[in-house]
Parts: sequence; C-alpha cells; structure tokens
Amino acid sequence: MIEHVVAFQGELGAYSNQAIYQHFGPETNVLPCESFAGIFDAIHHGRATHGMLPVENSLAGTVIPAYDELIDHDLRIQAELIFRVSHCLMAPPGASLKDIQRVRSHPQALAQCAGTLRRLGLEPVNYYDTAGAARDLAAQPEPHTAAIASRLAAGIYGLDILLTGIEDESFNYTRFFVLGTTAPPRHDPSKTSIIFTTRHVPGALYHVLGELAGRGINLTKIESRPRRNRPWHYRFFVDFDGHEDAPHVQAALLGIRKQTSFLKVLGSYPAALPFAENPKEEALP
Repeated sequence: MIEHVVAFQGELGAYSNQAIYQHFGPETNVLPCESFAGIFDAIHHGRATHGMLPVENSLAGTVIPAYDELIDHDLRIQAELIFRVSHCLMAPPGASLKDIQRVRSHPQALAQCAGTLRRLGLEPVNYYDTAGAARDLAAQPEPHTAAIASRLAAGIYGLDILLTGIEDESFNYTRFFVLGTTAPPRHDPSKTSIIFTTRHVPGALYHVLGELAGRGINLTKIESRPRRNRPWHYRFFVDFDGHEDAPHVQAALLGIRKQTSFLKVLGSYPAALPFAENPKEEALP
C-alpha cells in the first residue's frame, strides 16, 4: 500500500485538489482521476489510501454521481470537509482584463459567475473542467481568452490572476467526504450517514424517520434516488447527528433495520466545524 496518497476527480489544481491540501496539508501526495469511479478504484487497488469526494454544494445542491458511487462501493466516510469555493479569473502572463473577450470553464463555475461575466461583457465558453481549462489555456494560449479556476490552478500552470472572488454569491461552499477503508476513531460531535430502502407500503418512510425522532436524534440531510432495478422505488440517503457506537444511535439503527428492506451505514465521522459566510477575496472594479 502506498503511504498517504489522496485520490480526487479532476486535473491537478481542481477544487478537490485544493480541498485535499486544506484537510491533509500542502505536502500531501495526490492522485488525479478521470471520474468519481476512479477514486474508488484507486483506493480498492492500493494506488491511494484516501479519496476526496464532493457530495453537495450550497448553491448547486447534491452531487448525484458521487452518491451513486457510494451505493456501489464499500468504503467508509472518515471525515467531512466544508470547503469555501472562490473562483479566480486567470490568463496567460502579459494579458490584461481589458484584453479579455471570452472565458472558459466548467459549466457550473460559469453559472456561479454568470452575473460578473455579464457585467464585464465576457462570453462564457463551456469546458469539461475548471483546472483543465487553466491547464490547456497555459499550454496553448488563445488571444482574448481567459479561464475560471482555483488560485491553486493558476499557480500550477503559471497563469496570472486577473480577478479573485468573481462568484456571484459569496456563500459558495462544497461539502466533501474523506473516504478510506477503515472507520476513524470516534470524535464527538459526530455525524452518521446511511443509505436505506423501504418497503413499498404506506407510512414506510415515516416509521423509519420516527426511529430517529423518537430518540431525539437530529436529521441533517435527506435525499432520495431512484433504484436502478426497481422503477418508481427509491433509495434514501440520510445524515444525522451522533455516532453509530452511541447507545441511542445503535438503538435507532436497529429499529431502522427492522423497518427497511436494505440498510447500509456509510460511516460515522467528526462533524465539520460550523462556518460563517466569508467575504469575497477582492473587490471587483
């Protein structure tokens, strides 16, 4: 097993890469993967010890493909990370803001900066990845073209940052799961994440959630996904406060198991610290 290598989806300089450095430290070895499935594959085959998986964004909502992979694999959630996303406008050295006419980036990043781009009169151009847009622009500069990506990507690929904090909403956070093969030591306050399916009968979900409510357990997230092998039947993803080793949580999980046709505990992990809304890094002109 390679020591302490963290896999992520995207190119070097992606926001997931930056989240790894925030959580593990800037000297951490990283392994870029083409897909979310590649993260799980790298850990299962010993190429990585951990994975950094984005599961939710405060503006765009749940990252559905990430949850699909959690269904199909047996890794444990070891931690959650709340990461502040701050978009930078960057261009090859020597370019100035007045020269820029078009901006390349991932469609989600462009959407999060749409108001700023309109105000600056810049044309958005869809690209497969934020860091990929930065890397390719550095390798093959195009006149009047910039990219939107992370500050880390600008440093890796030698691009000049023209503006920082260009997202329209400052309250832009992504929640990540840190994945591994083992359960982390208990550290309270904790959260627990589970997946379950219910029988297709009246009140099934009500009775499952009642196992939590009746024991004073706070529900922090619930999401439903269609079951691929059963049309119009659903899997439910639930996060709640508490550790699976706590007696009242154990009792709730036992009750849920009796109420469901399938239950999978994804892990109990330290709850991320509360965060406050951060100001933009730099005022726009």
